[in-house]
Amino acid sequence: MELLRFYLNGKPREIDFSHRDSPPLSCSVLQYLRQYEKLTGTKQVCGAGDCGACTVIVAHKDEATGLEKRCSADSCIMRLPRLHGKHLLTIEAPERFLDTLPIREAFLRERASQCGVCSPGMVLSSYIHMNNHLPMNQDQIRRSLSGNLCRCTGYQSILDAVISLDRNPDLKSGREDPLDFPQVEKRMHAFVQGDNVYLLPLTLEDLYVARKKYPAARIASGFTGSCMDYKGPVIDISRVYELLQVHVSDSGISLGAGCSFETMKMQMAQYFPYMIPYLDSFASLQVRNQASLGGNIADGSPVGDTMPLCLAHDAVCVVCGPRGTRRIKASHFTTGYRKVALRADEVLLAVEFPFPEKGTYYFAHKQARRKNMDISSVSFAASVRVEGKTCTSVRLAYGGMAAVPARALHAERFLKGKMFSQANCQKASAWLEKDFSPISDVRGSASYRMDVAKNMLIFLYESYNGEHDGR
Repeated sequence: MELLRFYLNGKPREIDFSHRDSPPLSCSVLQYLRQYEKLTGTKQVCGAGDCGACTVIVAHKDEATGLEKRCSADSCIMRLPRLHGKHLLTIEAPERFLDTLPIREAFLRERASQCGVCSPGMVLSSYIHMNNHLPMNQDQIRRSLSGNLCRCTGYQSILDAVISLDRNPDLKSGREDPLDFPQVEKRMHAFVQGDNVYLLPLTLEDLYVARKKYPAARIASGFTGSCMDYKGPVIDISRVYELLQVHVSDSGISLGAGCSFETMKMQMAQYFPYMIPYLDSFASLQVRNQASLGGNIADGSPVGDTMPLCLAHDAVCVVCGPRGTRRIKASHFTTGYRKVALRADEVLLAVEFPFPEKGTYYFAHKQARRKNMDISSVSFAASVRVEGKTCTSVRLAYGGMAAVPARALHAERFLKGKMFSQANCQKASAWLEKDFSPISDVRGSASYRMDVAKNMLIFLYESYNGEHDGR
């Protein structure tokens, strides 16, 4: 019987899921910590990756460099088997493995903790900010803490506490001991519990074998979306080598579907800098470390934040299966509400983004009830090419306005060939009522969505006008 092997705060752990007292295969890391390890410093609040109270640090050894890497994660939405071969660190970890003492002292000194429920997560997110050597200013710290909510202290004292660490001479990198990692075989791992199974394939060939043997199993990567509450058989593709590859060519960049959103952000920054604020508004750092590009697209959600970017760049989705590889235009990939063009035995392999065209302006914006950590009400990505003062090419892609993310073809046709001006963008916005018939739901009424979509078109022009000094 396969054993789950990982380290917890410097100590090895082995779990035999066939044992009657073992956690269920669908057990979250948070549930395991609190109920089975009695480590209650990791708090349980939202249970959906929305508040950061359950933040933990997951370390792994990079196979290419052999170096240890640490990242934050929301333990409430992380499945326990995902820890196989890794090292889990919680707020209770000894200082020689996780030195948070200076951060905790700063929180006390600046009175940055009251009820204390959010504090463990705040401390660990602050640690990751410093461990990543990010700038110690309010804007950067706010981004790093965007996934951690506080309901009583107020954020200023928390920001003051983190900023004060920049003046702490005792806070030095390299103070901690290297972490140990369990030895695990480089092959597909299968954890079985009764009729349930959790598979961790490492290659596409492993994945095809797993799907043939367990055709009813759900494919998942980050468990941050539609699989979050799923309890049945799972094929976890987060470690499939081919899905994690990034390739840069003369014409564009190919991102493996298994790449996390944080990886996507880092890889796209050099070539698509306009995307970074947009991707920063996607969930939180903890969620971006888990959520995958492919999961966001293959889920077929009408409010998936990635597809408008794909449509604006005329990206290509590469899919593969036992019968070979196919290339599908992003505009043809989502076929209906939560329906995509994948065959039963296929998986999304990669997404290819052509490099930005010289002389073309790109823009993206997300509108949600909260600036971070919320599903979009409306998302928007656009590309516009202006020669002289005439719009010669334009793509306007929206999410949240129809059953699928889609381009505003009527508005595009109106703008093309005309002067790119605020007046014409205002007129073009009226054509959005021909392009879309949005619905009302908890994230916004139909009229609100239409008003936001129209305003985004004006925002596109204002952004372009500011970028080009009014020319």
